Amino acid sequence: MARDTYSPRITSLSRRRGVRVDDPVEDVQFTLYADGHIGVDPVSTDAVPWCFPVDTAARLDTNEFQVPIRLGAYVRRPDGSMVSAAANDESITIDTPGPYTVEFTSTPIKLFVFAESGVQVTTEEHQTTLSFPDVDGVHLAARSLHEQPARTLTVPRDAEGVMRAVSESSAALKTTTCERSFPTLRGHPPLVEFGEEVDIPGGERRPDSGVRLELPPEPRYVFPAAPLAYYLAAEVVPGDTPRLTTTAGVDHRLDQTSFEAATTRLLRHVFTLDCLTRVEGYYPVELAERRRAAELGLDLDWAAVYDQPLAEQLGTYLSVPFETVEPLVPEWRLTADIVPDIGRATVLPHLANELAAVRIFDSEDTTTESEPTSADTEAAREAVDQFHRGPVAATDFLRAPTPTADDTDFQTDGDPVSTADVLRVPDAETTTQTYIGDGFPLNANKGSRASYERQLSLRAEATDHIGVTIVCNDEQMIEELEVGDYYGTRDLFEFDVTLRSELTRDQLREVLAADTDFLHYIGHVDDRGLQAADGYLDAHAIEEVNTTAFILNGCRSFRQGQALADRGAVAGIVTLDNVHNSLATEIGTNIARLVNRGFPLDAAVEVVKDDALVGRHYIVVGDGSVEIATPEAGIPAVWEIDPYEYDDRFDIEIRTFATRSFHLGAMNMPFIANNQTQYLSSGALDTFDVSGKELSEYLSLETAPVQLKSERSETTVSLRWSDKITVQTIRERG
Repeated sequence: MARDTYSPRITSLSRRRGVRVDDPVEDVQFTLYADGHIGVDPVSTDAVPWCFPVDTAARLDTNEFQVPIRLGAYVRRPDGSMVSAAANDESITIDTPGPYTVEFTSTPIKLFVFAESGVQVTTEEHQTTLSFPDVDGVHLAARSLHEQPARTLTVPRDAEGVMRAVSESSAALKTTTCERSFPTLRGHPPLVEFGEEVDIPGGERRPDSGVRLELPPEPRYVFPAAPLAYYLAAEVVPGDTPRLTTTAGVDHRLDQTSFEAATTRLLRHVFTLDCLTRVEGYYPVELAERRRAAELGLDLDWAAVYDQPLAEQLGTYLSVPFETVEPLVPEWRLTADIVPDIGRATVLPHLANELAAVRIFDSEDTTTESEPTSADTEAAREAVDQFHRGPVAATDFLRAPTPTADDTDFQTDGDPVSTADVLRVPDAETTTQTYIGDGFPLNANKGSRASYERQLSLRAEATDHIGVTIVCNDEQMIEELEVGDYYGTRDLFEFDVTLRSELTRDQLREVLAADTDFLHYIGHVDDRGLQAADGYLDAHAIEEVNTTAFILNGCRSFRQGQALADRGAVAGIVTLDNVHNSLATEIGTNIARLVNRGFPLDAAVEVVKDDALVGRHYIVVGDGSVEIATPEAGIPAVWEIDPYEYDDRFDIEIRTFATRSFHLGAMNMPFIANNQTQYLSSGALDTFDVSGKELSEYLSLETAPVQLKSERSETTVSLRWSDKITVQTIRERG
């Protein structure tokens, strides 16, 4: 496939006036509207002096755009120096003609507009307008926030071969400066497959960073170190003792007794300090974490650190106590528990791309060099025993299925699964959690190489519209058909929503085989399959599934959902236990709204898990990072609101969720009150003190999930939405 297949596309809108920028790599899009038709003339990326690398460029015969949300903007000279910046409700007026490049913030695709003109950026309540009064046309350029893996590496099926592939993963980095902490400057590591001979297309391209990781050549060391090696551009070589060394004299030993924790802690430490240091460069913003660092007594010469090469920076970073930096680390997105089988190494590029915290999972049926004895493993065994004996402990929020004559065991892909394959992975302090291995994880999502790579291939075939099919085959849950009202209620994207009901097995099979972005199935699910008008359709008997993502909102739909993922779907939301119809309808409706607002599937599930007891029955099979829509106003977030007891004031805590489009290292500026501060996106940003009037204005900015602090302790569904709640309601319920 030609490389330009992976570049963003700039096209005129067919249904409205404006232009759309599609990124086939990340399967996201962004639209700029205008008062009239805009002609698009593709040009070379060298046609004008862009400040930063771009993938695609075009000349447009317009001098003004509108975007129906509030965005920040940076105005720069061709050398990258900052002229002006707009944040929150600020506007920009520059009368002196350029040349200038304007960069929008919080867009899912990096967008740059160039013109030799004055510049006006006007931010209103629900719109941002960009105009260049001195010209009739401008240049628009785009760069994907990520890129497809450029190569597939072939290495021997042993630890040394995997170490060589992990060393080469950092060839995907677009820089070795601290700016690689921006997600847009981290490319996807090359894929890995096994063969008798080493094949590295184009030769080794790992940056000469002066950084080396010495590791015992065993999966239990190589697997957890893969994300760290990728981010540090480290050469990975065999050694008796795990250690990090650099040409600048760094020699840092990694604790073998807690190696997984040590590697993750080092990655988080370096990454966070990179985010603090990069403020000295192209983005000299007011960063909340820099202010907090000063309050914690972290007083580095940031400008000097910025100028250091990576090998020296690591020495400076390691001179800072880990405990000092820990409060500043953004909430990590993913923990991956992986079985230490060398064959699982092919998933490492995807975990490195996520900067995942990788842990080795041991169980009684896992072949390892030593018998596991950790408390976590013992807890896992006990959870499995409880699962098969009957109801598990109340804290597990699950109960065992009642066996029948035809259902004496769980099944995956039609094959019986033994009791040893029902397992519980240890809890993790990250937003989401996945398990890579055989069996049925009770408290984590289940990922696989196939689902990760399927998403990569599907992104290159992205269409102009988002297709959603809603199927209701259960009359008792007919109310959930109302979710159709929530898909496509977006100004920035075009949705094609199809409602179907009472489908036969053949019709349901046709729906699953059709190319669609998201299938929302409402109906009964049991061992026979998915309920249809003329019986049940067993997903194991389906040959082809072309639905990208799905939710099976029926009881105990895990096995059927896993079969759909095995047969072509990238990911799906399924249930682990029976869910009452009314609760399933509430949860299904909330998930519909969450994915429509840009939440990845796994983040949507985490929100409903955190909200209600019944939410613990939902998990993701496949690549949970898949999104069906791009967040409307940057990174998706949940607001927790707490009214003051006496005054007309409220506290709002904003918790953000990292996505493919806005991954770790992205910045976010909440458009609330008079805030002018940027935050590292992921996790709880801050608590803002606002008046009732300010809260009312904030609620009207966008449709977002809201929780009232007084209702958080309840076990029932308490998630609310900003378009369905008022300041008065919040005061009454608070």
